[in-house]
Amino acid sequence: MTIRLCGSTLLLAALSGVFGLQASSGLDKQTEDRELAAFRLSMEKLRQAAQVDKLLDKLSQTDPSLKNATQFVKQGGVLSIDETVNRIDEHPQARATIENAGFSTRKYVLTKYCFERSTQALFVQDDPRERSHPPGASKENVAFVKKHLKEINRLFSENP
Repeated sequence: MTIRLCGSTLLLAALSGVFGLQASSGLDKQTEDRELAAFRLSMEKLRQAAQVDKLLDKLSQTDPSLKNATQFVKQGGVLSIDETVNRIDEHPQARATIENAGFSTRKYVLTKYCFERSTQALFVQDDPRERSHPPGASKENVAFVKKHLKEINRLFSENP
């Protein structure tokens, strides 16, 4: 499955299922999980991320090389946070778009990954078969996403 950092984010997060955002080695994964658990979502960060998503989507229509810049999957797995940051930074237009919106590339990627994990956790809370949240999903972020779900859905809708 190809997962893009724009478009129908909530549905994508729910469908990615197996808590997919995992780094390649166990130690890297633990470090990444800690970083994600410590990162706090806010409506401002999500507004900026939604704005960046829409701008990058428009850019990718005129420059097809940017389509893959914002994917966080690779053949055989999911990119780590560092791999995604590096992939985006290889495209100066993508990096400039993110920076012009007030983000560093890393903060943008952390916002997207943290949101994805928090959304997954929100969906699995209601599944009696699931006993744990995705690694890296903090209770605070899950509660935040639950509280602001309607507003977040509006932010990431295809039509502004």
